[in-house]
Amino acid sequence: MTLIIENKNIMKFNKIVITFLFLLIVSKNYSQNKNSDARQFIENAEIMQVNKDWNIKAEFTTGLKEVLVFFPVEAIDLKSNKKIKALQVEMALTDNYFKSSWIDLNEVDEFILFLEQYIIPNLKDKTEKNQSTTYIFNSKEITFSFYIQKNSRRISIYLKDNGLTDYRHYFWTETQVGKIPELLTMLKEIK
Repeated sequence: MTLIIENKNIMKFNKIVITFLFLLIVSKNYSQNKNSDARQFIENAEIMQVNKDWNIKAEFTTGLKEVLVFFPVEAIDLKSNKKIKALQVEMALTDNYFKSSWIDLNEVDEFILFLEQYIIPNLKDKTEKNQSTTYIFNSKEITFSFYIQKNSRRISIYLKDNGLTDYRHYFWTETQVGKIPELLTMLKEIK
């Protein structure tokens, strides 16, 4: 009888330990910050200086005066004098919506590779009737999409916060697709 009670207690203890470990793993995965290192750096500093270089930029606009701009920044924590460099993306839409996101420099390398290998060679591509092709680049804070259907091409940029994409507010254009090589040139300048 004592052996049965001990086995039940051991099984109960094992269930508690397994449940605790499972909750620990889930909470650790959930608590991992999905934002860029640049955003975390800027949000955690008490006193900050952000230097923006407007000489090196890639700008996309729409006929509705919506604007999306990529440009390099350097953020300095004035208390610790630590610095971080990144690519800032600013989006201003017609409904008075404004948002900034950042691409870490290690993600810029991947973005350059994406544009060189998949977008630039396909800027003039067409698809057959009832077909389309979409190329998508995901960083921690932006999604860049290049869509081709028949003769039309479109870029769409979605900004993210804490890993969640804002599908209600995004920038898209068909008329500015030809500016993608300018974006690639700018990205190479900041590396």
